[in-house]
Amino acid sequence: MNRDRRSRRHTGSSNWKNGGQRRQQREPRTPQPVFRPPRAVTMEQIREDEDAISAFKAANQPVCECCGRPIMDMASVIASRESGNPIHFDCALEILAGEEKLAAGEKFAYIGQGRFGIVFRENPHDVKHFSIRKIIEWEAKDKKPQWRDQMADLYSKVH
Repeated sequence: MNRDRRSRRHTGSSNWKNGGQRRQQREPRTPQPVFRPPRAVTMEQIREDEDAISAFKAANQPVCECCGRPIMDMASVIASRESGNPIHFDCALEILAGEEKLAAGEKFAYIGQGRFGIVFRENPHDVKHFSIRKIIEWEAKDKKPQWRDQMADLYSKVH
């Protein structure tokens, strides 16, 4: 028997595969919620937000106590020893270079928790092997500057 002929024989019949019973009346379907995409942000709104952000940054931009230049990147600052206000990381390294004299093969390195170290490498090309000759406490462990809390709050709101 040809498959096409067999399939034509049962196409219009309501008795095929339902045992000759009439279809049961189904309850009317409840309408599905319609997806409505959120309204798009206009370019005007984006410009207004960017203007507000730049005005806020201009009004709240800290200035380095050592060099007097504005601090653009708050992630690369450290607290001043005297006042606790933010200063450039490079300015802190310059202060350390004036206070401590380095021997051949020694460099300053930030070792975390507000501390610097004088690091000695026998082979300057081998960055894995080194020894810390001196630890310099820069920030007090028990004091946390207020500007750091504000920076952390702003960072967590933006990112």
